[in-house]
Amino acid sequence: MARFVVVAIALAARGAAAAADILLASFDGKASHQWKQMNDPVMGGKSTGTFSVANNVGIFDGEVVDVPFLKAPGFIKTSVVDMKPFTRIFPDISACKSIKLEVKSDSDYKGYRFSIGNAHAPGGKFFAYGYKSNFNAGAPGQWTTVTLPLSGFTDYWDDATGEAIKTCQENKIYCPDVKTLQDMRTMGFWAEGVAGKVHLEIKSVMATDCTSDMVV
Repeated sequence: MARFVVVAIALAARGAAAAADILLASFDGKASHQWKQMNDPVMGGKSTGTFSVANNVGIFDGEVVDVPFLKAPGFIKTSVVDMKPFTRIFPDISACKSIKLEVKSDSDYKGYRFSIGNAHAPGGKFFAYGYKSNFNAGAPGQWTTVTLPLSGFTDYWDDATGEAIKTCQENKIYCPDVKTLQDMRTMGFWAEGVAGKVHLEIKSVMATDCTSDMVV
């Protein structure tokens, strides 16, 4: 009977570890990073955007408009630019299956994307660095938890539209690699490839569906 109790406790503890999340970024001082805004005027476009922090929330605000020479919508993005050449920037999430975003959009804007890392796909587009996934921010005006499977990210995407050219499911070479998952170095929120005004509030970014005993 005692042995059964010990095994049951061990399994329960293991289940608790499996359910744990790893906090990657927030704006309440628990997982702070330096964020920088970049808009498509560096590529000849005319989109505008800003990023600020207020009341423990990151605020990604702006408008995506057509890039004149492309005659198609450009992008705005905000990304982590921490400079720690010899120090880890993000926790190891190689034992996790998904990334979870806690966000609120004031509209049903359809061009939101989230990216991690700086990897460049073999034969990838010139400006396409990092693994990217589209996401839906949910009902306008409501806080939403968005879960993005890591298998839904790809580093083979079109740098003109942000859309995937080939997915992780089509070829594992485009899936997030171990080096990125062990320390992604950067992450970014994008509004890309869809014209419109953008106002996205961000509470946190977490890794989820983690199964390693190292998760605390």
